[in-house]
Amino acid sequence: MKPIDNLDIRLLKLFLIIADSGGFSAAQYQLNMHQSSISKKMGDLETRLGMTLCQRGRSGFKLTSDGLKVYEASKQLFNCIDDFQVKVDEIRNVSSGSINIAFTDNLATNKNCRIQTAINTFCNTHSKVNINTQIYDSSLIEKSILENKLEVGITSPEVLKSGLKYIYIFNEQQQLYCSPSHLILALNREVTVEDILVHPVVDRGLTHHVTPLSYASEHLYKSTTTNMEATAHMILSGHFIGYLPDHYAQIWIERDEMVRISAIHGLEYNPSFYLTINEKNDLSYATKALVTAILDAHDVNANF
Repeated sequence: MKPIDNLDIRLLKLFLIIADSGGFSAAQYQLNMHQSSISKKMGDLETRLGMTLCQRGRSGFKLTSDGLKVYEASKQLFNCIDDFQVKVDEIRNVSSGSINIAFTDNLATNKNCRIQTAINTFCNTHSKVNINTQIYDSSLIEKSILENKLEVGITSPEVLKSGLKYIYIFNEQQQLYCSPSHLILALNREVTVEDILVHPVVDRGLTHHVTPLSYASEHLYKSTTTNMEATAHMILSGHFIGYLPDHYAQIWIERDEMVRISAIHGLEYNPSFYLTINEKNDLSYATKALVTAILDAHDVNANF
């Protein structure tokens, strides 16, 4: 037979309807065609295929052995066409639209963070998708995801919140820092919690314990921030001691504007970062592609 064309597709679809209906007469209503027209089109298909597909007449309608085989092959063909259409729709949806994503601050210098790699991979394939990015503290990111203002967040939560799905992707090392002129450096040894609490401290966590110092007894010389930028300003003032990620503090270490404090074991701080989504929402195709790129960049296998 000649290569399959649009006419053959239409005739094969008609054949399936006839076979599923149990005959020409029963298929008239579904096809909205006269029985004579149906019979003619079936004859055209049999001519095209070079075989008899069905028996019709006084003895009733029945598929031939060849007809049964063509019937099964036709169903497979149209299933493949349906799968193709679904995949094209997915590609269309992934290739356009927008995604709202937010990060906690100061991740770009963390070598464990490979968000940049993920975005590059995603944009190379889905260049027409708009990625709207924001920098918020973790609690605001979580709140925005729960309120459907964001699809995805990269958070370092104080506590894991109900309604959100957290997928671990990386961590970082944080240690205590102060200015080079700070009096605590005169101790010239590993400092203790008691040593630190004599001085003003800048800490994080508005409602929950976050750093090891958050668990220490309250004292009068404490300032609280929600992001690294604010913490750095407080430490650089020369007045406060506080935690910063090593990767973020490095620039001031190199400028001799900040010093890492030698502290006893247990005062180091290793926060974890999570890809965070609303566990009740179905992600768009574009968002799923970006989430997959982020997880792949961090070598994480997870269901979402």
